[in-house]
Amino acid sequence: MSMSRAYVETINKAEAWRAYKAAFHDFSECVRRLQTLTTDPHPDRTVIQDALLEVERARMIYEASRDALAQELLPPSRRASVQHEDSEEATNERVRDIAELLWESAGRPEGTADEDWRAAEEIIKRAGAAA
Repeated sequence: MSMSRAYVETINKAEAWRAYKAAFHDFSECVRRLQTLTTDPHPDRTVIQDALLEVERARMIYEASRDALAQELLPPSRRASVQHEDSEEATNERVRDIAELLWESAGRPEGTADEDWRAAEEIIKRAGAAA
């Protein structure tokens, strides 16, 4: 099921449950594919970056569907139209994690920290634009 954050924000409780389950499944599958790729003794950096982008997109959609479901489960008097925005600290932590995964999958080469960090930032940026 292909979803976007905008779609997730317009659904009712039953749809919210279905969207949440589908988003969790999609996110899990993307993570599983990434894990499989990282076990390759000679992984292709471009393939890893594409998989990381898909994981990040799926994570954003999953979080949006989780938040939409939480709003639907609240009584109407307690609902708020809250936009989930990641803090700068949370974003930096994700960039750090992605950069580390890129570095590890490349065999932990010396001197690639800046390149890995920039690639991780680009993955986060592209995922946000596509979600």
